[in-house]
Amino acid sequence: MVKLNNSMILHVDYEVLDWMTYLQKKDIIDSFHMLARIFSPVLVIIYMSVLMFLLLREKITLPLLEVTTGYILMEFIKNYVARPRPTDMLVRAFGYSFPSAHTFEIVLVSLVMLQVAKQLIYNKKLLYLTYVTLLLVMALVIFSRLYLQVHFFSDVTAGVFLALSWHGIWGNVIEKLTKKQRNY
Repeated sequence: MVKLNNSMILHVDYEVLDWMTYLQKKDIIDSFHMLARIFSPVLVIIYMSVLMFLLLREKITLPLLEVTTGYILMEFIKNYVARPRPTDMLVRAFGYSFPSAHTFEIVLVSLVMLQVAKQLIYNKKLLYLTYVTLLLVMALVIFSRLYLQVHFFSDVTAGVFLALSWHGIWGNVIEKLTKKQRNY
């Protein structure tokens, strides 16, 4: 749909960009730019890898493989669609726009971390705090991509749905593989 320049999607994309223009303030722009740097896709993978290594040791392979292969898939889609970024970006961003890599990675890593947290955290309040923290970070990163006008609304939406889809597909594949191993 994006490659075809669907008029309804483009209308929503530009309406959201216009709305973000009204919210702009220098301090907020600087804060979101810093947030975008701290949570860049590659750094998010590194953060997750270190945390997973500390928590899981030898069981880090599958979560890391899920995130890494997902990132490769997302980059393939991004280069295939080759959608240019919005022209009025508030900060410099490189590469294509669709889907948002920041959004994809923060959502996918958060989903993986939530899955691990459910296995490791038995205190319900701490688990709830973990959920809320990850959700807040996700929301801030996603909003920052729109606020800085480096992505269209459809880019971040696609990043969210691609991450959810990849996590679901990955989970089904792993479940089937582990069932086969148990049967032998």
